Amino acid sequence: MLAADGRTVWIRESGMVLVENGKPMAMRGIFLDITQHKRDAEELDKLNRQLIDASRNAGMADVATGVLHNVGNVLNSVSVSATLVGDRLRRSKVANLQRASDMLRDKNGHLAEFLTTDPKGKLLPEYFGVVAEQLTAEQNELIVEIGSVVTHVEHIKEIVAMQQNYAKVSGAYENLSTVDLVEDALRLNLTAFERHRIMLIRDFADDLPKVCVDRHKFLQIFINLLRNAKHAVEDVEEHERRLTIHVSLASANQVKMVVRDNGIGIPPENLHKIFNHGFTTKKDGHGFGLHSGANAAKEMGGSLTGHSEGPGTGAEFTLLLPTASADRHPKPTQTKGTQGIV
Repeated sequence: MLAADGRTVWIRESGMVLVENGKPMAMRGIFLDITQHKRDAEELDKLNRQLIDASRNAGMADVATGVLHNVGNVLNSVSVSATLVGDRLRRSKVANLQRASDMLRDKNGHLAEFLTTDPKGKLLPEYFGVVAEQLTAEQNELIVEIGSVVTHVEHIKEIVAMQQNYAKVSGAYENLSTVDLVEDALRLNLTAFERHRIMLIRDFADDLPKVCVDRHKFLQIFINLLRNAKHAVEDVEEHERRLTIHVSLASANQVKMVVRDNGIGIPPENLHKIFNHGFTTKKDGHGFGLHSGANAAKEMGGSLTGHSEGPGTGAEFTLLLPTASADRHPKPTQTKGTQGIV
């Protein structure tokens, strides 16, 4: 309604018709000014949108951080190989071979006499044989190291290309292979698992159906779960660190993906808080990871839950996602009411 001073006023009306002798005689009801309620609701909706944007940005930052972290891990391996190549070249016997060659050049014209009568000349044939063996060994070592560098560079290219591919289709729902999605996320973290000596166990069911998901949201969720699991097992003895990825059919319309670690576990008092916005037990954590992951799973028609028996027992997180054949957007139930908002 329009107030006398020109303000727009939101009114909730509720009323009934008075009937006498079967005829309507009057209308009785109330008008309730709910303008402030509407303003509060609009402000709350605005804050919720800002929170969703912040969570989504944090999730994207997590993915980008994960990509950079894994590229950094691979670059460390490239640096080690390059250092080994440099050290091996500096210790090479090529310089000694050059001196022996100069010695032969100086005796040009008297080479036969030099090699048969001069004490230094008599040693040269055997010396050349030894140097040839050493240079062959050096060559083989350098070929192996350069091959390792090439492999690591290809790995970096794969990581960057995969991230570019995911970024291009962000926001689009596709019917995708469940195993391929999981393997993509694992590939982005594989170097970190190897560096931290974490045993990775894959438990994938056969003939899994495709899932209907947003690639980027899935990557955001799964990378965060894998990174959390990696941090959870840091205090476990190296030869005992385990991470199990279980993928199976939860129902006719849902696929279940479980990330299970044997790390520090979750205290009972924290178990119901882990999905709260801003809650974290990490010194450098922001508390967006699991919260935004749970929201992203819900947006895709699935869910994300966590479970732990307590400290020292490890933890597992279960991601449920709809299959390609599932109805991801059920029709809302229609209800009738007696009140209206003007």
